[in-house]
Amino acid sequence: MRWGAPYKGSKNQIAEWVCRQFPKRKNFYDLFAGGCAVTHCAAAWHKFDNFIINDISDAPSLFVDAVNGKFKDEKRWISREDFFALKDQEPYVRYCWSFGNCGREYLYAKEVTPWKKALHWAYVYKDNSIFKSFGINTDGTRADIIKNEEAYKKKYNVWYCREILKSSLDVLELERDLTQRIETNSEKLRAYLVEGLQKAGKRPCDVDRFLGTNGMAGHYFGRSQWEFPTRENYIKLQDFLFLPLEYEKIYGLQELLQSLQSLQSLQSLQSLQSLQRLQRLQSSYCDVKIEPDSVIYCDIPYKGTDEYDAGGFDHSAFYDWAERQSEPCYISEYWMPPERFECVAEIEKTVMLQSGAGNSAVEKIFVPKAQLGRWPDLIPKREVQRNLFDF
Repeated sequence: MRWGAPYKGSKNQIAEWVCRQFPKRKNFYDLFAGGCAVTHCAAAWHKFDNFIINDISDAPSLFVDAVNGKFKDEKRWISREDFFALKDQEPYVRYCWSFGNCGREYLYAKEVTPWKKALHWAYVYKDNSIFKSFGINTDGTRADIIKNEEAYKKKYNVWYCREILKSSLDVLELERDLTQRIETNSEKLRAYLVEGLQKAGKRPCDVDRFLGTNGMAGHYFGRSQWEFPTRENYIKLQDFLFLPLEYEKIYGLQELLQSLQSLQSLQSLQSLQSLQRLQRLQSSYCDVKIEPDSVIYCDIPYKGTDEYDAGGFDHSAFYDWAERQSEPCYISEYWMPPERFECVAEIEKTVMLQSGAGNSAVEKIFVPKAQLGRWPDLIPKREVQRNLFDF
């Protein structure tokens, strides 16, 4: 079961574990609701009569619209151009069609976008015409795509390089030892940039000052985290360094190789699943009036990680606010001041990265120590769970 709407930092994977910690009350306040995964789960469990969701962003609007059936017939394909045109007006576009549900960048890399569009056409519209333009004869079913995945990838890669990159090179030959080819070509490009720097009698710090890149130019000339300048910066540098070759001529092969590498990560399209008394707020957590007979849940920005875009998050002010609450207050965090807050539950989850590797993190739930002993059902038996995978 998926809980809530797509949103960066969603508690979807651990929503049920979080809800097990709450005592039964009349009202549930989700003050940092985001995509409302915990509210969705709590509503399904019938632990509360009323639900109040709040967030300074408009992400909960997506959840409310879904609850009210707005997306029942939603079938649009959102292109990159559509995304940037609509993301500031439609929470659905901003969160469901952005990378990592961050609301800022488009969902798909340019190399895989035509493939994803073909899948969307096949799954949603039952139209396989885009696949046919790739030279792929498929019925569009998931079973057929999976069964013939490697063969279809090869045909798509050939089509992409011919039609999009306008390359006449042998794609299948280029794909052999692709990683080594990229590394070898990267070293040649780095050497070309270093030579241009030396012939101009410049240093990387001179390039930084010229471009206003504040230390980033070092990546152009060093082996650690090497990268080639953007087209815009390269053209500027041609007037500053000895770089006689045009951008397309010097970087064209590398761009092709990296596009081929990106194409290797093609995956099947994830389907969008649709998601009562629900009150929607959009204000600061400290401005919400808490009614008696309630549970307060706060999934705050974690200290030391990404916080709110404008001005960060004042953790000290939040600690003071939480301790003043007259209703049970549960807080999701990795760490809180132990002299002021008690950890009542924790769960270890493995966050799977795109590379296939996993990082382990321990999610914890805290309550203010000032509330301990005030309600017999406030603190559940301490629950420690291990090895939950979060993809």
